[in-house]
Amino acid sequence: MARESDQQDTSLSELRAAVGCLRKSLVGVDARSLSAEQAAEVIGVLTETERMAAAAKMAAVRVVERSKLWRSQGHRTAAHWMAAATGVPVGQAVGMVETARRLEHLPATTQAFASGELSEAQVREVAAAAVADPGSEAQLVTEARSCSVTSLKERCRQVRAAAVDAEEAYRGLHRSRSSRHWTDVEGAFRLQVSLTPDDGATLLAAMEPYRARIFSQARAEGRRESSEAYAADALVALAQDRLGQGAGPKATVHVRVDHGALVRGHAVNGEVCEIPGIGPIPVSVARRMASDSILKAFVSDGIDVRAVTHVGRTVSAKVRTALEARDPVCVVPGCDVRQGLEIDHRIPFAEGGPTTLDNLSRLCHWHHYLKSHDGYRLGGSPGNWSWTGPDPPGG
Repeated sequence: MARESDQQDTSLSELRAAVGCLRKSLVGVDARSLSAEQAAEVIGVLTETERMAAAAKMAAVRVVERSKLWRSQGHRTAAHWMAAATGVPVGQAVGMVETARRLEHLPATTQAFASGELSEAQVREVAAAAVADPGSEAQLVTEARSCSVTSLKERCRQVRAAAVDAEEAYRGLHRSRSSRHWTDVEGAFRLQVSLTPDDGATLLAAMEPYRARIFSQARAEGRRESSEAYAADALVALAQDRLGQGAGPKATVHVRVDHGALVRGHAVNGEVCEIPGIGPIPVSVARRMASDSILKAFVSDGIDVRAVTHVGRTVSAKVRTALEARDPVCVVPGCDVRQGLEIDHRIPFAEGGPTTLDNLSRLCHWHHYLKSHDGYRLGGSPGNWSWTGPDPPGG
């Protein structure tokens, strides 16, 4: 044990010396005097160094986490300690700690990271997917060496989707949903939101008509700004329209789903049910979206698109007015929520339920989610509603 400790002390001394040499070398390099080829070489060398350093740092933070050193120094978690020690945001530190835990069970990924072959971003994606499907690790590491980070993210997302229960994964995303805002150092309002894919797609679809209108108006006036700026304006316009209770332009959400999965009610054997560009969703969510929004479904059989169908509910102004008058609050007994109520088809639209007053009710977002995903049932009739939980296992 003493010999091992001495070896580690020697390694640490060598590491400090190496950092000193690196610091001296960097001070001596004047990037402005480099040729393009020399600058490219500097970037390559430093990238490899940066990756190896990140791998060693990630392994070390796992030791700190286990030791509880962070607690003795007054930090809430190892991630908070890491954030303070490295000067990164807590959210980024949380991701580092989570990846460090995963790497303990992924030797191939750890080796590729430690040798400088993969970046921290690549390792984060591979580790999250390989933990879900350990048998995919070697192939993912191989693909990571040659494909772009964007392609790797998509591939890893597919692996995770195939390896976990779609409904449980979706519930996990819903449980972890969040929205936080703050003011940055320059005084700008910042907003960070984490949503399920369908809720994210709904938000983007609701923004798109506003973005298109703002973009067209800017071009007509000879103004040129970034797409991100137009998207920000669209989000504000959407909020302003809502506050003014305007009708606003209609939104469309696109879903690609295999025909067999749509008929069966769930996907198997690599079948797809996803919102293109955002991610996979359970088939049950696609069916619910047919009741809640204007949905364009690309129904496919393998790689061939069999049909493009527009499904959705249209509530007439008269029915909507009557419904709002009848259900001023969420109809679940004991729930008094009045704001943000959602229209629910008691018999789902996807199952042939009509868009009539007798088949509609207004629910708050939480109870609507429970009814759509967790097996809760709304029964009774106006003035005498009942709310029952899911059947017990084996019941």
